[in-house]
Amino acid sequence: MNRWLTPLITFIFPAKCRRCETPMGVGKVHYLCDDCWEQIETLKPPWCQICGLPCWSAVCADCREHLPLFGRLRAIAFYEPTLREAVHLMKYEKKQVISKHLIQLLRAHLPEDLASTGYDFLLPIPLHTNRLRQRGFNQAEQIAQGIAQVWGVPVRTDILFRIRDTVPLSSLESHEERRKNIAGAFEVRSPDFIQNQKILLIDDIFTTGITINEALKVLQVGNPDCIDVLTLTRTRPLL
Repeated sequence: MNRWLTPLITFIFPAKCRRCETPMGVGKVHYLCDDCWEQIETLKPPWCQICGLPCWSAVCADCREHLPLFGRLRAIAFYEPTLREAVHLMKYEKKQVISKHLIQLLRAHLPEDLASTGYDFLLPIPLHTNRLRQRGFNQAEQIAQGIAQVWGVPVRTDILFRIRDTVPLSSLESHEERRKNIAGAFEVRSPDFIQNQKILLIDDIFTTGITINEALKVLQVGNPDCIDVLTLTRTRPLL
């Protein structure tokens, strides 16, 4: 019945794209029209071999001057209007149906240099138990599970824990406020599991890097072989 009922309802009561407000029919992605979804520009080489930002040299000037804590960072696309709306729908409006489209996008554009690394496990950035209870899911863990199904690499949620219920970084204006907010938020349990392991840290968005760096600091205590980072999206750096 749904095969004909859904198109009929959509025809009579057409929804509007949450990005451009164009009336939409039955498209590829829920809540977003095909035109907006197809405008997502994924990141591709050439890029800095460390931070993954578009770059014609092997390593960008920022990474040469300030070597990051991670080995490599890759993101699928910049955090621009369509992806911003999709992530907002998933995280804050709990439109879980959009998560499958985001995971499909990520799977279709997994960076080849990460795919060939041979990670021992994927490690999603955890939520505090209070936030997890409110939201009902951890978006980073969902992303990690989507990658695990492609690579056959286990997802570990029993190593890195969020022990402080921090406020959303988007609600804080200054870098110093954000740094203090996230300081001491993570804890590693069973650090022996990390020793000599190749780890891929997973999150949905990379913005200032404060959250990722705080997690990396506590993980490095376990003496891993390497820790790389993969996020669905990242903010475009200020020029």
